[in-house]
Amino acid sequence: MSELYNKIQGPFPIFCRGHSGGRIAAEAYIRNGINMGNVHIKKKDTNSLGMNNPLIRKIILNSFEYENQNLIMKKYYQSLMKKSISKFHKTEITSDSAFGWKIGMTTFTMPVVFDIFPNAKVLHIIRDGRDVMLSRLNARIELLNDPMNKVMVFGDKNISSYKGKEINKETIEKYRNELEMMHWVTSVKYGIQGRKYEGRYLEIRYEDMCRKPVETFTEVFSFLEIPFLESTKEWLIANVRTDRIGKWRKLSDEEMKVPLEIGGELLKELGYI
Repeated sequence: MSELYNKIQGPFPIFCRGHSGGRIAAEAYIRNGINMGNVHIKKKDTNSLGMNNPLIRKIILNSFEYENQNLIMKKYYQSLMKKSISKFHKTEITSDSAFGWKIGMTTFTMPVVFDIFPNAKVLHIIRDGRDVMLSRLNARIELLNDPMNKVMVFGDKNISSYKGKEINKETIEKYRNELEMMHWVTSVKYGIQGRKYEGRYLEIRYEDMCRKPVETFTEVFSFLEIPFLESTKEWLIANVRTDRIGKWRKLSDEEMKVPLEIGGELLKELGYI
């Protein structure tokens, strides 16, 4: 696949913490001619690069160690990504068209993607963590017995307790908002490391995508150097919604107290508060 690395358009992955608007972006990509492989009919997740992909799992399990690994170990994780994307491209893309994928967990493969694909351009979508907190992501929080999910929520695959309590169904139910906010912080902080890849990383906000979709995706497709089709613009105008912005305002100050202790610094850094 080494020749492919230099001639392909992309890849153009969409990275985000789940429930941050990736579905809208993936649909826009597909309608604009970017091949996203075999995607879930509603979520638009690229199925083959998800939870059941053992190579992606290995990369994510070691995502926080990757940058500090020696060259041999970095090459090892790069080889896992190469194999996974090579199979994906061969079986689901089958052409030289622009391609990408969308599935939130692959945010934690970002530096590996940049290291092996010279033409990769990443779209990172960020949404107000207070709203993300209320969009329950069962695949992560409900399955915290999985070390990979622990990495994506806590940044540590060896965590076994939270606030001195064993991580189980009861603990998750009691501290759900806190865990969801922690997951948002971990994912967003990991994702914004992409800022150092100048010209290859674009950060947009869910709120902008909903309030001004044409302007936002004009920037996106300009970044990708792909024409923005009129039919894609029409679809965005007809389908984006703003009614899911600010859901967190329904919560009391007491309910928001601890989540803000966890995510307040990052929310402030990003201009949400």
